[in-house]
Amino acid sequence: MRVFPSVHYTMGGLWIDYEADASGNIVAGSPRNHQTNIPGLFAAGEVDYEYHGANRLGANSLLSCFYGGMLAGPAMVNYAKGLERSCDAVPASVFEAERKRQEEAFRRICALQGTENPFVLHKELGEVMTDNVAVVRYNDKLQAADNAILAFMDRWKRIDIHDAATWANQAVSFTRQLWNMLELARVITLGALRRDESRGSHYKPDFPERNDGEWLKTTLATWTPSGPEFRYAPVDISLLRPEARKY
Repeated sequence: MRVFPSVHYTMGGLWIDYEADASGNIVAGSPRNHQTNIPGLFAAGEVDYEYHGANRLGANSLLSCFYGGMLAGPAMVNYAKGLERSCDAVPASVFEAERKRQEEAFRRICALQGTENPFVLHKELGEVMTDNVAVVRYNDKLQAADNAILAFMDRWKRIDIHDAATWANQAVSFTRQLWNMLELARVITLGALRRDESRGSHYKPDFPERNDGEWLKTTLATWTPSGPEFRYAPVDISLLRPEARKY
């Protein structure tokens, strides 16, 4: 029997905020808890990165669901109560402009006429990520993966949408999500390329030891039109210092 690592859970996710007291404990009910960098948008459950750490353990799904929900629910209620105005006060032109923007994005994908198949691109993307960005990672393979992703992005522009339907068009929906997959694949690949150490399920044989001096920090990626931009944030270990997992 061949034993091989496969996708089980996603480690990482949306950045979320929290408010802590002088002792470092989270302030229950704070409207900052589980709020993303977009005001009023909260993330709770396995979509956020807050409790995963370097190893995505099975029990983390319960932590994300129950504990994250207990924090996010009151935070959202208190945030809403603290607003001076509701969405009803937002001019209709704001919603109309966004509706037009989304319709235009839909039309652009519908108009794609090339030779590429989005489902084939998706399959090739999965193969590249599995071969080069799995648990064992080498910098040259990570760079090769990013080069391949950039090529996929170029090929994406030459996709042929065979389905001309304007309602429940699955080819258009899949193609749109495929672009998001490509963007996220670059975040994962380039983030791993920059981190020269082994930590959790990010293992680089060329850098086999965990390097807290340089890399005890969270990798944060921000979307830009020219590709992801990276910065780093410290990890709060005031309540619990990390230890190596040894078997």
